[in-house]
Amino acid sequence: MRRVQITREPMPYGSALIVDDVETNIYVAKGLLSPYKLKLDSAESGLIAIEKIRNGSVYDIIFMDHMMPVMDGIEATRIIREMGYNYPIVALTANAVAGQAEIFLENGFDDYISKPIDIRHLNIVLNRFIRDKQPSHIVEATRRDLDRKNESFINEMENEAIDPYVTEAFLRDALKALAVLEPIANKEDYNNAENMHTYIVNVHGMKSALANIGKTTLSAIAYKLEEAGREGNLETVTAETPHFLDLLRILVNEIKPGKTHVTDKLEDTEKTYLNNKLLSIKTACEEYDENTAEMALVELKKMTWTQQVAELLDKIAEQLLHSDFDEILVSIHKFIEKQ
Repeated sequence: MRRVQITREPMPYGSALIVDDVETNIYVAKGLLSPYKLKLDSAESGLIAIEKIRNGSVYDIIFMDHMMPVMDGIEATRIIREMGYNYPIVALTANAVAGQAEIFLENGFDDYISKPIDIRHLNIVLNRFIRDKQPSHIVEATRRDLDRKNESFINEMENEAIDPYVTEAFLRDALKALAVLEPIANKEDYNNAENMHTYIVNVHGMKSALANIGKTTLSAIAYKLEEAGREGNLETVTAETPHFLDLLRILVNEIKPGKTHVTDKLEDTEKTYLNNKLLSIKTACEEYDENTAEMALVELKKMTWTQQVAELLDKIAEQLLHSDFDEILVSIHKFIEKQ
């Protein structure tokens, strides 16, 4: 990743919804948006996004993945617009080509960003659709407040090691894709239009997920298969898909964590530490403070726990990935009740 330095101005007054069927894409997008201190929400499909809007949710900006199974981003955006929703919707696409902007603008989008996301373009879009639409006194008051806290607006984006949450999300994405792709590959049933569409959507998703964890060679193979599927090149699809799936299985087995090391009993000091951290997560979720909750969870995951606690932490991690704050509160409450 190229080292770039830009000014990313926190916008705690803003909100965003990330719509993507690939968990690692959601996690990466949240990471890129975290310096802006936005209120973040996510949806794993266009249908879920539509339901959120139908239930009255409003966001300063919606980031809508272009290619998703069942309902793609263009169709989801069309339905949302027909519901009278007029706030900005920005397409996320891994297939940016000449003339793509016009296609999105003609179908209800306000802009589009290519994947992998360029943080400079993302910054321009956030400034345009969130910061610049706020009354000047709100922006200035926020800047003064941040200055008092000695927060810098200059952030540096550099290559970092893959964190465990990205790995966990990738494993779920890969296993889901394998479950869909393997039956199609075993039957070599690519002539069926529905199967081919499903095939293209899933290798497309793997292309992004693999790139997110730095597996560029395997990501390039997924891209080749996606393009072959789009072009109707069944010879390439039939010949090379089994090898791709074999490599994907090997990768999954390599990075899949072994059985979690657990203990049968916790010391009193460990119980106190656990309860304090869970209280911190609970308070953070009540305030929709995802960063604080995640930091507390990371600290807890460094330690050895009972199987019950380990399962709770895994559950909270998945709920946190999707900003399910209310569900986290329920999980913690149920766990405390059983103690």
